[in-house]
Amino acid sequence: LLSQQTAQQQDLMNLLAAMYAAVLFLGATNASAVESVVAIERTVFYRERAAGMYSELPYAFAQVAIETIYVAIQTFLYTLLLYSMIGFEWKVQKFLWFYYYILMCFIYFTMYGMMVVALTPGHQIPAIVMSFFLSFWNL
Repeated sequence: LLSQQTAQQQDLMNLLAAMYAAVLFLGATNASAVESVVAIERTVFYRERAAGMYSELPYAFAQVAIETIYVAIQTFLYTLLLYSMIGFEWKVQKFLWFYYYILMCFIYFTMYGMMVVALTPGHQIPAIVMSFFLSFWNL
């Protein structure tokens, strides 16, 4: 089916551009949405660390694990829609490869959003830094 859609080079470029735009849109949305969650949880982390409940590393691993599960579910739903809208051939292996690539991109964007908040003191600065780098990566 894909070979019928890509009779010309421009058809292939259109497919790649659609995939790029779809990944960049939801990836940037994930990166900016995770900002507020991590910023709010930072206050809770400081309080609980001062009380001696846990250290930094287990907290970071737990945060990454929870976000990864959420992103995996979100990516599955988004991949179903995107895969069918683009019109790719419905084969399990091809769908799973597509899901894997989209999942890795979304995890990258989400972890980037978490990292920017963790490296900056407030929640306003990450928004500025994130918008700069997302625009820069889009060039």
